[in-house]
Order: sequence, then C-alpha cells, then structure tokens
Amino acid sequence: MAITSWKPVRLSLLAVTLGGVFLVAGKVLFYPSADKNLATPFEFPESVPLVDWKLNKSAPLEIIDNSQVKAARKYEYQKNSMALEIEMRYAVDTIGEVEDMMKGHTVLKSSPGKLALVNTQGAGFHGILQLKNRLYLSSCINPSGGATVTSQQFRYNRNTRDWHPNRILFWLLGRGNIQDRRCLWTQMSVPLDKTTPEDAKKILENAWVSWYQWWQPRFPEP
Repeated sequence: MAITSWKPVRLSLLAVTLGGVFLVAGKVLFYPSADKNLATPFEFPESVPLVDWKLNKSAPLEIIDNSQVKAARKYEYQKNSMALEIEMRYAVDTIGEVEDMMKGHTVLKSSPGKLALVNTQGAGFHGILQLKNRLYLSSCINPSGGATVTSQQFRYNRNTRDWHPNRILFWLLGRGNIQDRRCLWTQMSVPLDKTTPEDAKKILENAWVSWYQWWQPRFPEP
C-alpha cells in the first residue's frame, strides 16, 4: 500500500524534472542570443568611506573602447603622512585574471611580474606586488564568494555560487548568463619612500579588508 501511495508523487517529480529539462533545452536552442551579459549600467560613487583614512579626492578613469571594463574611478586617501591610491574598475564578462587586467588597464602594462597571493579570512584572496617605489595590492571582488586573483579561483566561485534558483530564473528570463561573470576589480597602492615594504603590506591589507567589507554587500545589481 505504501509503495502504491508514493507512485503519484514519483510521477509528479519526474514530470517536473523533465519539464525543466525541456524548458532549458528549448531556451538554449531557440534563444541563444539571450545569454549575452546584459549587466545593468553602474557608476562608482564620488565618495567611499574607508576606516581611519580621509578621502582627498576622486575622479573617473578613462575607459578603453570595447573593453570589458564598463566603469572606473580613482580614489585618493590620506592618513597622517601616508597617501593611499585606489583604482576601481567594474568588469563584465571577465574570466577574473587580475594579472592580465593589470597589464591591460593600469600603469603596470610592461610585464609587472607575478603577484604574491595572500588569503585573508573574511575577504578572500588578494595579490601583492612591489614595483620600483610603490607596493600594490590587487584583487577581484566577486558578486558572491570571497575575492579572487586568478581565473581558477574566479571560476570556482562561479561554479559553486551561481547555480541557485534566482540565478537560473534570471537566465531563463533572458537577462544574462547563469554564471555571474562580473568583478569589482580593485588596485591599491602606497609609496615606499616613507615606509618599509613589510609595513606597507600591513597598511594595504588593513585598508583592503575595510574596503572589501564595504563593497561586497553593495555589489552592483545584475
């Protein structure tokens, strides 16, 4: 008797599953163009608070035509005699490879070298690089999951974070891909003329954690 009573339930689940499969297959077959990233336009705010730092000024950065970067802004902060520069870029349809983005969009175009990867609890990964008289910290703030530096880290976040009902519905409605391949790419730097690389690294990483904690919950809407 128990087996017979479960039969309609199993048939219903099977029907729903098959219906979902046919719906997805039909969308891929008849509406392939809807998978293009249709990210909502976004502009960086003129002012962003940063704990223990005073904002001196901010200004938009130039955007290269046909670039994956759709918005960019530079912020300059001051704390005592230390100056901190932060460049923010909103990238869409990216693979999340920070080194490639640094070479393509910043002053570090001439083979800046390998980033030293660091994993910070509560903020994910960031990369550190010393070049001449400045120390740089760079990372990609993800739509969900911790920050990443490499394409492998970024892809892992997308594969484990984006397969949820809301994102699948977003895709089925033709508003974009299931995987949210957007990134708030952050590049921070401080000069080394008034501090050691070790102290500069601490300064950058403290600022980075505060910056990440402000931005992650404010990631642009898809």
